[in-house]
Amino acid sequence: MRSGSLFERLTGENLGREHLPAADALAASISNHISKLLGTRVGSVMTQPDYGLPDLNQLHLSVHDAMVSIRAHIETVIRRYEPRLLNPRVSSETNPSTPLNLRFHITGDVLVDGSRFPIAFDADLTGSGKIKVY
Repeated sequence: MRSGSLFERLTGENLGREHLPAADALAASISNHISKLLGTRVGSVMTQPDYGLPDLNQLHLSVHDAMVSIRAHIETVIRRYEPRLLNPRVSSETNPSTPLNLRFHITGDVLVDGSRFPIAFDADLTGSGKIKVY
């Protein structure tokens, strides 16, 4: 899908990807969607009430339990709402010096021109609730 998703084409978010190799354009499109998916709070999309992440401020768990819960939720919503990423797996990483900043490694496979390729992303969640996927 060299041209990006329908919404990317409608909003112009795919501009600049026209000349990228198919795998790179697909990776950019998936990264863009995962960023939006993880930056959305559960309950804010009327047609899909489970789209996004729960409010992390409402989690009353230890840091370890919160990481396990968030990791599982990320994997579940990616499986449900990003079908281009095949067999997604999510692992987490903490940094004791910045306990409010969470990093998740997202891996899976994509199909490009009939061939399956591995792909990986990192998602950083900051204490302020911002997310960056790269």
